[in-house]
Amino acid sequence: MSYILYEKKDHIVFITLNRPDRMNALGRELMADLTGAETRFAEDDDAWVAVYSGAGDRAFSVGRDMKEAAAPGSGGKNLTKFFEKGFFNPGKPTIAAVNGFAMGGGFEKALTCDIRICSTNSVFAFPEVTVGLCPPVGSLLLPRLIGLSNSMWLLMSGERIDAQEAYRMGIVTRIVSHEELMPIATKMAETIARNSPLAVQATRKLATIGSELPMDYARSMGVNLISSVWTSQDAMEGTMAFAQKRQPEWKLK
Repeated sequence: MSYILYEKKDHIVFITLNRPDRMNALGRELMADLTGAETRFAEDDDAWVAVYSGAGDRAFSVGRDMKEAAAPGSGGKNLTKFFEKGFFNPGKPTIAAVNGFAMGGGFEKALTCDIRICSTNSVFAFPEVTVGLCPPVGSLLLPRLIGLSNSMWLLMSGERIDAQEAYRMGIVTRIVSHEELMPIATKMAETIARNSPLAVQATRKLATIGSELPMDYARSMGVNLISSVWTSQDAMEGTMAFAQKRQPEWKLK
């Protein structure tokens, strides 16, 4: 059984956490399959956007498989290595389509995506502190996204929030019905994939360094990146296509 479903349509990859009987809990086998799927996406030049989702209608992912974590030999050292995989960066746009529970490591996986949308029945939480653990990836990513005060409450209380509160805090971009979730996530991916992959990936990188680094340093790092995009063949193709009122044919160079 594959714990990750991988499907590619045109330039869009759909990565589905496929363990619905355990609410897509992140066990070792699922994480190994996920690493393979993400590497495949990152190395495929014809794959421009990825959409993450969870199989079934109950959960995106409830996080680390706690039964597995409680087994003999599964200590803190192994747990730390397990969650280091959560920082995988493909260098390409990613969208999380969250339905139902996004807890702990599942919440963290959604946070590593560039864009998050969720269904009306979604629930978000970092329950690690309630069992004597800490959310390593979430503790670093959430404050960058929504600020320190709201992050501290979610990270230190273990309390759950619903879709509306997640939207109010800025964790998700949109709330839709369960039936609309994947169609809308797909449409968003298609909108991004119509644009120049070089320009999109450069914009993504600029936005990331701009949010993480001091402005002067980010500006100096961005000069060469911007120049490489503005002088690319795709930039010339895009402007010519606009003038000629036709769709551009991206060359990725």
